[in-house]
Amino acid sequence: MTKKIYFTLKPLNRSYGGGNFFVKNMTRYLKSKNYTIVYDLEPDIDIIFIIDPRRNIYENVVEYKEKSPNVKIIHRVNENDIKREKTINLEPLLIKTMKIANIVVFVSKWLHNYFVEKYKLQGLNTTYIINGCDENTFYPYKNENISKKKLKFKQNDKIRIVTHHFSSNYLKGFHIYNEIDKLLNKEQNFEFTFIGNYNENYKPKNINLVGPCNGDRLAKKLRNFDIYLTATQYEPGAMHYLEGLSCGLPVLYCINGGGTQEVCVKYGEEFSDIKSFLEKLNFIRNHYEKYYKKIDYNYLSRKRCSAEYFSVIENL
Repeated sequence: MTKKIYFTLKPLNRSYGGGNFFVKNMTRYLKSKNYTIVYDLEPDIDIIFIIDPRRNIYENVVEYKEKSPNVKIIHRVNENDIKREKTINLEPLLIKTMKIANIVVFVSKWLHNYFVEKYKLQGLNTTYIINGCDENTFYPYKNENISKKKLKFKQNDKIRIVTHHFSSNYLKGFHIYNEIDKLLNKEQNFEFTFIGNYNENYKPKNINLVGPCNGDRLAKKLRNFDIYLTATQYEPGAMHYLEGLSCGLPVLYCINGGGTQEVCVKYGEEFSDIKSFLEKLNFIRNHYEKYYKKIDYNYLSRKRCSAEYFSVIENL
C-alpha cells in the first residue's frame, strides 16, 4: 500500500536555504518509490517529516498525533543557536520536537554531538546524515580538455576563488571575506568572487560581487572557478561547500566550521586566520591535481543522501 508522507516545508523554486533543497530532492526521490507527498496535515498520513518546527508546526503535529497515534514522526535538525550573532532561542523548541519524534536525524555528526551532549539526549533514537546536492546540476566540467587545463597553474596565473551564501549572517564567514577584500588592495596571485547576499554592515571594494542564484545558473558560474572557499563558523551542515566541491573545486575551509569540517577535511585544507589562509591557498595551488582527483562525487550527491534517508523511512 502506498504510504503518505507530510513534509512541513513546501519547497520554493528559487534561491533559498538548504532545507528547501533537501525537500525538493527528497520528494522527487520518494515519488519515484511510489510514496504520496503532501504539504498539509490531511487525513491518513503515515509519516510526518518535520523540517522546521516553527510557525505552530510543533503544536499542530502534537494535535494530529493525539488523533492518529500510529503516525510516525521524523525530525530533521539543521539548526542551532550558536551559529547566529543573536540567539533566537530556537533550541528549546527543537528539543521539544525531538522528544515527540520516532527518530531524529541531524545533518552532521558535529550537530548530533552538540545536541546529545548539551541536552543529554542519549535516550533518544538519533542518527546523522550528511547533505547531498543534485548531481545532475552540480558536476565538474565534462570537457576533458578543460578539466586537464585546471590541474596545473603557471607562475603568473591568478587562481580564481569563489564562495556563495544565501544567508548574510556574519558567522557565514564575513570575518575572513572582509580581510580578503583588504588584501586585494595590493597585487595578489588570486581573485575572489562572492555569490549571494553580502553582509550589509560591510561594503567590499575589491571582491567581485554576484547576486544570489541557484540551480543550473549557479552551477555554471561555480565551474568557472578553481578553488571553493568557505569561512563559515559553527555551521550545522550546509549545502554551499557541497555544491562547490561537486563542481570540481577543491576547498579551503575555516577552523571552527562545525559540520563543514566533516566533509571538507577530505578534499581541501583548513585555515585559522588570514595568514594561514594564504599559506594553505598556495599549498593547494602547488598540489592542485591531488585535491581535484580526490573529490568523491557520489558521496556528495543527493542520490547517496536520499538513499540514506529512505533507509530511515523504511525502517520506522
